[in-house]
Amino acid sequence: METRNNKHFHKLLAATLAVTSSLGIITPVLAQTAAGSDIKNTATATFTDGTTTYNATSNEVVIKVAEVAGVTVTAQTPSATTPNSSDTLFVDFVITNTGNDPTQFFIPGVATLSNTTKFSQNGDIQIVAVNGTNLGAPVNVSNTGGNTGTLLGAAQGSIAPNPGTGTTGTVTIRVPIKVLTNAIAGDTLTVSLGNTNTANAQNQDRTGNENNTLDIYTVDNADSVGGETNATAPINGVREAMATTSSLITVNARQQAFAAILKAVGDYKNNSTPNVLTDDILTYALALKVENPTPPTGLVTSDLYGTEITVNETVTQNRVLVSDVIPTGMQLSNTTNPTGPTGWTPVYTTDDPQAKEAHKAKWYTAKPTVGTITRVGFIYDASTTPIPKGTTVTGFTITLNPQSGFAGGQIVNIAQVFGQSQPGAVVPGTATQLVYDESGDQTSNNNLNGTNPDPNTAGGATTQNGGISDGVPNPNADGTDPGKGNDPTANNTNQGQDTGANVGTKPGGGEVTVFTIAATPLNGPNGQPGATGPTSNNDDFTNKSVVVPAGTSPSVSIDPDAITFDNTVQNTSGSQQVISLLPTSPGTAIDLIDNAKVTITAGGQTAVYTYTSGGGFVFVPAESTGTTATSPVKVTVAASGTANYSVTVDLPSSPQLKGYPVPITAFVDTANDGSPTGDPSNITIDRLYTNYLSLLKEARILEANGTTEVVGFTTNQTALAGVATPGRIIEYRITYRNISTTGGTGSVSLPANNLVITENGTANGNTWFSTTIDSKYPSPAIGSAVGTSITVTTGANGAITDINEYKDTVSTVTPGGTGTLTFQRKIK
Repeated sequence: METRNNKHFHKLLAATLAVTSSLGIITPVLAQTAAGSDIKNTATATFTDGTTTYNATSNEVVIKVAEVAGVTVTAQTPSATTPNSSDTLFVDFVITNTGNDPTQFFIPGVATLSNTTKFSQNGDIQIVAVNGTNLGAPVNVSNTGGNTGTLLGAAQGSIAPNPGTGTTGTVTIRVPIKVLTNAIAGDTLTVSLGNTNTANAQNQDRTGNENNTLDIYTVDNADSVGGETNATAPINGVREAMATTSSLITVNARQQAFAAILKAVGDYKNNSTPNVLTDDILTYALALKVENPTPPTGLVTSDLYGTEITVNETVTQNRVLVSDVIPTGMQLSNTTNPTGPTGWTPVYTTDDPQAKEAHKAKWYTAKPTVGTITRVGFIYDASTTPIPKGTTVTGFTITLNPQSGFAGGQIVNIAQVFGQSQPGAVVPGTATQLVYDESGDQTSNNNLNGTNPDPNTAGGATTQNGGISDGVPNPNADGTDPGKGNDPTANNTNQGQDTGANVGTKPGGGEVTVFTIAATPLNGPNGQPGATGPTSNNDDFTNKSVVVPAGTSPSVSIDPDAITFDNTVQNTSGSQQVISLLPTSPGTAIDLIDNAKVTITAGGQTAVYTYTSGGGFVFVPAESTGTTATSPVKVTVAASGTANYSVTVDLPSSPQLKGYPVPITAFVDTANDGSPTGDPSNITIDRLYTNYLSLLKEARILEANGTTEVVGFTTNQTALAGVATPGRIIEYRITYRNISTTGGTGSVSLPANNLVITENGTANGNTWFSTTIDSKYPSPAIGSAVGTSITVTTGANGAITDINEYKDTVSTVTPGGTGTLTFQRKIK
């Protein structure tokens, strides 16, 4: 590479800046902002909960502008991903000039094949397109490689910078591949072009790798060649890149379906008789997901076909079966039949689950009148149309009632699905072996992928690691699903894992869905004693927030005013009851800040408590009225009646953007000891937030093309400063998040309404307006901003009109909801 005098470069730069300034032209290639300048950015927002208006302020991001920069290469999808022996195919690679001036590239003449015993390069590598336009005749690259300037000529071989979109600045390289005659099913290949020290690195410094003939690297033009105007070599030297095909080329791979059965408690009703359990109604909801993943080596993702099932005493081919064992203590409803999606038929069996696996049982389409129904299922005729990969089938429901004599407790359940990857007789190790999965997690095929799940055949997986079981749930062995919610397809259900907590003694397979039926007093938000929360009626809640002064940094602690909550308890028994009320330590003790003060008031009684994570709540007699440490606030409630009480929470100086939960336990004190231990009880949570809408400001650095990432989104300002060079783009991302809890029915949540996020480049200490320009303005009119409802304000930015303020308006951010506002600013 030519060595140039930097003194001459600085003279040319000054002259060029003078010319462009006089013409009013913005030239992102040249440095208009001094290295080391601070580009500062802080976002602000306002929002309401429907009554009160709140403020939010993001962290500040400060980026120092550094000096300038490249090359990237991207592997395209192979022309054939599942070839046969002796086939030919090709893989294209697109090389892109991500620098800021025209350059040539060195193209290697040899690609790297991951498997050279079953595949080979089939002739010369070729240049087939420049700037997205196919060449009239491909240009061959010899085994020793060559520069684009030599191979294509100085004019065409000097590749202009990519503007950020489109195909300008690109060269398409084609690698021909031959599948050798000795290749067999399952042999795989990836193809790489380039050879960086770290595999598949992009736009890397080539220092130390100069003698590698497999490299793709930049070759600086001589002065005045190919549009070269820069009098010095690139300040970051020679850059190189490498790419490897992400699509695996697999010879004649085996078809494999990936099925996941999902389960949730869809509904539970006690018919307003919490002390009478036999009329309770428990409904399970199921879903079947046939996934379309990137398959493991040797497999090709298939649709789901059926297997052999006995229905109405006849062996029926090609049926997909979803099966569910009736839980202990429960029985199938006599009034509400199981329902399935269109095309699915409910079926029943009386066979003993522990004696006969579900796919071997005798199933009947009519509900048996003799014997005890032990399983309920659904069958689908896949002989004509399989269940397509990438499909989720919903609408399975099973309704149960407690048996006579059921006294409450856990209801445990696990569902199963059976099928095949292709129709035909079951043959392990082929596309017709069984496909099997159990509910409780998100993993398909019981995490076996293509392994045979049948323990009764040679090579089959054992039940310990995911093989077919009898379907009778055992929480201690199977583990439990910690997920909650009533939609089996939701992200908060089927959360079982094979490691960590709740996994049981079996390392593989599904996890048990657990539901508890109990008769307890009700305790909840004002007027909603029967409210439920995210998981049960013991985590229903009332959420409130303090108001944080505008402009307050989110990292600063605040000392908020006390806030009062109103709650309601209900006596669920058939006679008058005295219900006691106590504050209870959160499940995680440190969730509530030390020295918080809680006051419970009802019927002329007042009980004051202070809290520490080490000691829990301690009664404060001097500030209490009509109560003692062992005689808390009590309310007498008539049969099926309700009563109200209040809870005042006074926090000390506390970090912002946290919810401080104060669980309140309502209990019938049968032991008269002032403690709910062993007594029927119910908890509601009064949760006080020190603001509940967070704004997180992050930034990333992109190449001038606006797509190639240099540094990903981060708040690490040192990482950003090192690569923030003139011509590159800063993309800011403001993530807003309603941190308050939600879920259940009747709980009091905190929506963030009428949210307005303001990004002003000249206010709040921000300096991004004068040092950068919007990367897309004026087309579209809102520039590079992406959000919900964007409005912008413009002003003079040097010689141009530019956006100096972005606003994003969001009507409502629901609890747990999140969103982003992003915009791009090109460094001058």
